[in-house]
Amino acid sequence: MAEPPPTLLQKVLTVDTKFSHYLHSNFHTRLPIFFLLILEISADFRFSFPISLSLLFALPLPSLLPFFSSLLFGLLLDIATVGLVKILLRRPRPPYNHLSSMSTPVSADHFSFPSGHSSRVSFVAALVFLYKEVMEVAAVEVREKGGVFGSWVGEDGKLVDVVVVGVCVWAVVTAVSRVLLGRHYFFDVFAGFCLGVIEGVFAFRVLRFEDILRFCSVQRSMKFKQREP
Repeated sequence: MAEPPPTLLQKVLTVDTKFSHYLHSNFHTRLPIFFLLILEISADFRFSFPISLSLLFALPLPSLLPFFSSLLFGLLLDIATVGLVKILLRRPRPPYNHLSSMSTPVSADHFSFPSGHSSRVSFVAALVFLYKEVMEVAAVEVREKGGVFGSWVGEDGKLVDVVVVGVCVWAVVTAVSRVLLGRHYFFDVFAGFCLGVIEGVFAFRVLRFEDILRFCSVQRSMKFKQREP
């Protein structure tokens, strides 16, 4: 009895597997391994979420509260969405992925689709792009306050443009590195990147809970004042 012809999904996965292996085999040595691992760490939720939370308190600018609200709650949405999809679809990671050099704190991290690092970096890049005008207002506030940070901003406001371009480049390079490092197939990365952009737009339009962050910031300031002699 003849075997049934492969489905469209099976054909796509076969092409994806071969193309991903080609990219990994021919290009993963073009970049230093430590550079790829640094990109991996920079997009890890255990790194990005605490850093984002620290920036919220390090940059107490009211104009940035909408951005940080969308960022923090969006990161939580992203890790929940990616984890759920991974558990439901359970696509194995590439066989040439070295698990010994990879941290898998939860069971969902053993699965490949979609790429959580790719969704996270594209989410951050989309959000930074969408909040560009807000960041320009914050840059004016910093410049008016003066000091060291005020001198960094400059008068022409190009620092915000540099930040936006830099974050977008970081997002693309990090996403590509997931295939080169052998962590994911190309389609995992592509799907994760698209998911992150969608999450960025959703967070920009819906996840605007700056009142919660403002309340937390006020409570934190009050506690520090109470500790002062």
